[in-house]
Amino acid sequence: MATEAGWAAIQWPGLEHVVVSADAGGWQARSQLILTRPGLASVSYQVSCDPEWRFAELTIKVGSATAQAALVLTSGRGGWLADGQPRPDLDGCTDIDINATPLTNTLPIRRLDWSAAATYEIDVAYVTVPELAVHRVRQRYTRLRGSQPGTSPFRYESASFRTELRVDDDGLVLDYPGIWRRVSGQNGSAA
Repeated sequence: MATEAGWAAIQWPGLEHVVVSADAGGWQARSQLILTRPGLASVSYQVSCDPEWRFAELTIKVGSATAQAALVLTSGRGGWLADGQPRPDLDGCTDIDINATPLTNTLPIRRLDWSAAATYEIDVAYVTVPELAVHRVRQRYTRLRGSQPGTSPFRYESASFRTELRVDDDGLVLDYPGIWRRVSGQNGSAA
């Protein structure tokens, strides 16, 4: 099964197209972004998770006329690795968050058991674009009541940042206020 989504950046010109697919081994997302902040750049990435939406691997590339960068980030029984090098500072992180896309908010939204609790605090491996720097960040997700049909609202918090995300039934962001807005729908289901 597969689904796709597109987002338009609101704070700066930019566009993302992502295809999410699932099979017995888990789920994968492949994306292409065009960003104009801090300069014009193209970003391509692939994220893989197991069937329970636990993060396994990220491969990301950033390119412009003046620079190229790439990163492979993995998590598994052997701990976290960035480009094959151990990153013990990330041990205990459960998800990733790429600062240039709303897609990675889907991981904790899909992975966590919302019938067991309304709020979760998690540690994530936070990846900045275009630098591809990785560091540990604490985040909080809270499921809110009063959703519209076909959407679920979540409060997302990280340090002093706080916003409410609306997501569809697949956990893909519909609206990330002031930052991203969904511009295309789905073909199938990522569930």
